[in-house]
Amino acid sequence: MNRPVGIETEYGMLCADSAQEVDFAYEAAMLVRSAPLSDCFRGWDYTAENPRVDLRGKRVKRLGQDPHDLRGNTTKSRQLSREELLADTVLANGARLYNDHNHPEYCTDACLSLHELVAQDKAGERVVFRAQQARNAAVGHETHVRLVKNNSDYHGRSYGCHENFLVSRAVPLNYLVAACIPFFVTRQIYAGAGKAAHETATSRTGGFQISQRADFFETEIGINTTTQRPIFNTRDEPHANPQKYRRLHVIIGDANCSEFATALRVGTVALMLDLVEDRAVPVVRLQHPVHALQTISRDLKLSQPITLADGSTIRAVDVQRRYWEAAQRYRGRDTETDWVLDEWDTVLDLLDSNATKLRGRLDWVAKLALFAQISGHESVNWEDPAVLRLDLAYHMVDPAVSLYHMLARSGRMQRFVTDEAIDRAETTAPTGTRAAVRAACLAKFAPHITEMEWGSVTFQHNGTPFTLTLAELSGATVARQQQLIDACQTVDELFQAVQQGGGA
Repeated sequence: MNRPVGIETEYGMLCADSAQEVDFAYEAAMLVRSAPLSDCFRGWDYTAENPRVDLRGKRVKRLGQDPHDLRGNTTKSRQLSREELLADTVLANGARLYNDHNHPEYCTDACLSLHELVAQDKAGERVVFRAQQARNAAVGHETHVRLVKNNSDYHGRSYGCHENFLVSRAVPLNYLVAACIPFFVTRQIYAGAGKAAHETATSRTGGFQISQRADFFETEIGINTTTQRPIFNTRDEPHANPQKYRRLHVIIGDANCSEFATALRVGTVALMLDLVEDRAVPVVRLQHPVHALQTISRDLKLSQPITLADGSTIRAVDVQRRYWEAAQRYRGRDTETDWVLDEWDTVLDLLDSNATKLRGRLDWVAKLALFAQISGHESVNWEDPAVLRLDLAYHMVDPAVSLYHMLARSGRMQRFVTDEAIDRAETTAPTGTRAAVRAACLAKFAPHITEMEWGSVTFQHNGTPFTLTLAELSGATVARQQQLIDACQTVDELFQAVQQGGGA
């Protein structure tokens, strides 16, 4: 990739055997706090965050909230302090684990390669699974809570899997929006996780679709994330040097179990953003992007035309093909770029000719094939509650019950990273990034750290706070900061070095 990328995943929770309505905020907080982690920092510095600042040059008074998220039992969660409820935790690998909107959320820090990103994402699955085990052990019931890496609870609520890309602030916002919308609307044809239902906030009907999230988007552009969800999110919170970067906060995407699908969905966006910065994006303007998003999700044969702004029509596969053709300018740049271009090409060809051949690579195709196999025939009864249970079982983080893990163990899902790489990612931060600097600070000076967030680490030295600023995500500044942490043996040495400008 030509830019740092991170993934944040909200996990669904299934809570059973409760004598009263579940307090999901409490359960999410307790699960995160149960995670058996070593060398972690509990807490988060929110002072630099302002999610109400909009890329369009304004600040909104308040963010919209999904009213469905506000329902339910709060008997236990009301008794927790804000810090106890959020349960913010920074891990030894630079990732963040916390309670976000009543869901345990695992955020990788930015990575510079697809292999590291996928390994970090998979490490997150292991971390939350161990948290599930620890929480169940604490309450004395092994199935008190089960986590699922999906995006819908089938009761009108959806939770996200967001990607975060740095983009040059020099790019005109209108150009960026125009490039992203048709791309994100059609990307689901290979990035969708598949879903055995059609759903709105108030109703659900049977029927398979490509994307878990498509039903929950209502507008083209906006700042909200939990209601009135936009295809292009305008939150202006770069978590980096704001003069140089925007953070493209991609909320329109599914949580993939397939390693291949995760790599392809991120790698293609990275190439699309390369085209954006080079002002080389193909011109594609959809007439009704939200309608097109939901039409494509229900079009399992990928044959339904969508209408362009000029009244002509085009298929989703052909929209993606235009972006692929434009991205050929980057062929030969590096091995990873060529992998993305080759696999993107192959996947589009097979989606156009014989999608079933992708059942070992794409989640939605794998699920369709699995449901047909289990039911014994291709015509699956999508109204059968057992099908919904199978759908959830595909996404379970517990390898013993997950249908995805069953397929992977039997060699029926293509791997992108090794188990050894995931092992390393559980305890090791992405190389060459500020995450590695933050992790080194945590490993070496943990007793002196008072605050942490993506862009800074604050220490105490003889009662005096001092801060190491991490505004750059990679490059020469990060290399110097890593050398600084390696060279300092005491917090006194670190204090003196930072005071003398050594951390800049």
